Amino acid sequence: MIAGRDPRQLAETARCSHASHVGGRNSDATMNGPFAADAPQRGSPTNKLTGHISASSPGSGPLHGGRLYAPLEAPSALPGYMGSTSFTAVLAEHRNEIAFEQDENVESCPVLVVEPDRVQSGAEVLLFLYNLKDRRKLVDRFHLRSWNTVVPKIVLDAIMDSIDEIFSGFNANDLMPQLQSLATQIFQNSSRALTTHQSMTIKEYCASFTGRNTRWEALGNIFTLCGQQLVITPDNDPAVTQGDDPGAKDRLLEQVTVASTICLNFCDQASAANEMLACLQYNDVMLRTQLYGDSSYQAWRRLGDLTATIYAAGLHVESENSDDCPFFLRQWRRCCFTSAFYMDKMMATFVGRPPLLNYRYCTLTPPLDLSDEALVEGGEVLDQAMSELDSAGWSTKGIRHRMSTGRIRFQLSVFRERTLEIALASHEPRDLIQKCNEIRDGVRAVWESTPDNLRYDRRPRDDFHHGWLTIVYLYLNYLYTCFLLQRALIKHTNTGQESLCDISRQVLGIVNSITTMRNPMVDLDRHYSWIALTYGVPSSGVLLLELLHQSHKPGPHKVVLPRAELVRNLSVFISMLSWIARPGHGNYRECKEAEKNLSRILDQVLDPQPVHPEMVHDVTSELSSFLNWSNSNSWDLSSEYFPAANSFVP
Repeated sequence: MIAGRDPRQLAETARCSHASHVGGRNSDATMNGPFAADAPQRGSPTNKLTGHISASSPGSGPLHGGRLYAPLEAPSALPGYMGSTSFTAVLAEHRNEIAFEQDENVESCPVLVVEPDRVQSGAEVLLFLYNLKDRRKLVDRFHLRSWNTVVPKIVLDAIMDSIDEIFSGFNANDLMPQLQSLATQIFQNSSRALTTHQSMTIKEYCASFTGRNTRWEALGNIFTLCGQQLVITPDNDPAVTQGDDPGAKDRLLEQVTVASTICLNFCDQASAANEMLACLQYNDVMLRTQLYGDSSYQAWRRLGDLTATIYAAGLHVESENSDDCPFFLRQWRRCCFTSAFYMDKMMATFVGRPPLLNYRYCTLTPPLDLSDEALVEGGEVLDQAMSELDSAGWSTKGIRHRMSTGRIRFQLSVFRERTLEIALASHEPRDLIQKCNEIRDGVRAVWESTPDNLRYDRRPRDDFHHGWLTIVYLYLNYLYTCFLLQRALIKHTNTGQESLCDISRQVLGIVNSITTMRNPMVDLDRHYSWIALTYGVPSSGVLLLELLHQSHKPGPHKVVLPRAELVRNLSVFISMLSWIARPGHGNYRECKEAEKNLSRILDQVLDPQPVHPEMVHDVTSELSSFLNWSNSNSWDLSSEYFPAANSFVP
């Protein structure tokens, strides 16, 4: 738990209350960590994020002076992507056949008037950013460790350089008026559409949201990335500690989260949908799952906002008119969309809810396996890189780029969504076996076509290279789709339990192997907990239930299990659940609940007691209730659930 107030309460306060104090602390208790600037003298601007910062709720502002703030969206704002059923579709589809005359009487958009209190809120966010002296160090660390970034480093560097240049020109003795002026300009910028054209260079693109064109979307991404890096930074890291203060990192993380929330709500009020906002929302969801847990409703709700931006900005489809966008940006937009698509499927699977992004309405084209450097360089460099791609868009050089993992994650996610259509259906789908086999064949074909450098099953088990955990994720993702398909078959046809147990053994073994890198990976416990809950708990549940049933029924059994191996692996996994999430981490409660319930079943497996059949049913019913929250459809764990027949292997 973050020191001081619960950050969930802080974020909601920042979202809903424009005039109230967010932090609830006195002025001397906030920005006293390593990122604070020299404390201002009495009477100078406040040096804290909490205390004066504020943000209004989406759609309208808070009550102030007897009135509500209006949204910052201008009446003339562009509506965003309009599809083939929109009121504009008929004329738009025949644009080349009709000569449209420009209405000369249309007035230019007036200068936006921003209320003083809203300007003050923006100035407070900027003051916090001004005091966040190691912002670049945190963002650079994030990029060094992550292969799944949605904002290219060249773009982040441009944003950071712009911030440094702006702040370097400020008079430190008279900050607030300068910050207020800057905040006003950023509000103006953020209320306008982010426009592009085919011949736009990378420098021109970055200039459209930096410098004098700085937008809240750009600044918000800095806060969310700093937050994600802080989450995995040890409490005693010199970069986040000051003296013997054990709560410095937690307070800073709290403040960064509040700042990102406020930036998001400034963007909500402006209602300008673009890829930079989508990246901010993606990073915000990532941060919230790490803070509050993967079943967090707050994260799920923000995922809905991300989905709305994806659709409104038209990132889910390939534009028929490519003149509006340079090639490098088309690839980056694809990367943004595919990352959101993947996140949507992972969260939907975890909480057992329908996905929000529907693949049937999307252009399913992943980004090409190109480096960001080649994309922005263009010319002969890009031509050479393009010539080194195979027919499927993969690099033939065996070099892993930022786009590489996004490509395979997206392709697997399409089949995950098709699997969820079956697993989450309220009734048995028609031609279930045929559909499951089609999905199985499709996901297997995707996996077989994946380059070897991205395949965990074709690498040495002790090859702990940089980014190896991402490779593990990909393989677990593939296996788990097979796991869900097999469960769906068992649920509706009562066949294939042996194959399900085989997949479960594979998944459990991989999850356990990750713990061997616990110390070198420092404070990745929050990532461990996601792996354990997403993959380890369901696979352990399947294996424990089969062992439990076999312990209460005389053999021979149709499913032959290596009992000693399973007991060892299950014991290791259950022990892992005791330390994998610390108190205050988002998944802590779920991990402790899983540990308690799985331990109880394992105890009964190891020390079976004579029981009546109805008591066995009670035990399995209780475990069914427990496992339901962590899986994608209800667990039917009656004794009839386990006959073994037709094999279904990944």
